[in-house]
Amino acid sequence: MRRHIPNLLTTSRFVMAVVFFVIVGFYNPARPAAWPVLDVAFVVFIVGVCTDMVDGYLARRLGHLTAFGRIADPFVDKIFVCGALAYFIGDAFLVPDAGGGLRNLSGWQPWMVVLILARELLVTGMRSFSESHSIPFAATLSGKVKMILQCAAISWCLVYVAHWASGPAWTMIVRDVLIWGTTLFTGLSGLVYIKRAYDLLRMAPE
Repeated sequence: MRRHIPNLLTTSRFVMAVVFFVIVGFYNPARPAAWPVLDVAFVVFIVGVCTDMVDGYLARRLGHLTAFGRIADPFVDKIFVCGALAYFIGDAFLVPDAGGGLRNLSGWQPWMVVLILARELLVTGMRSFSESHSIPFAATLSGKVKMILQCAAISWCLVYVAHWASGPAWTMIVRDVLIWGTTLFTGLSGLVYIKRAYDLLRMAPE
């Protein structure tokens, strides 16, 4: 039974992602809920991030590295991250600004989300192609750093919108630095994977 704990954690993280989306769906700055929506979402997200770190460690420690884990673990990560960003650019996070237009409280822009999504789709396609040809497709350091930055940016945005949207200026600066840093690093890491995709296609048997 212990050997299946990593896969159970991965499955539970998918459930947490669904719960996270449902909770964030209750957020509406025009009609605040009676409970701290984004604070609860933040806790769920952090628990999901922690299970992501634990399941990989346990899989290696228990010597139970499965095809399910190799495919499902990064898939659930992408669902969690890309889903959160999709909500961030939604109407719920748009509020009127001083100029009569709208501004996004989360700080994310649609093109940023498209760039990140494109990178994740590229990697998912490469992983699927690699698995189908029995070619190893290990995670890279840039991929791990990218995930850390994405989780940090999403976590900060949840707390920022919940508590600091009209607060100290430094909180917005930290938000923007994390968002731009995450976007740029994700884009650059995508270039690395484009080179890797070229090499993978050359390695694949006919």
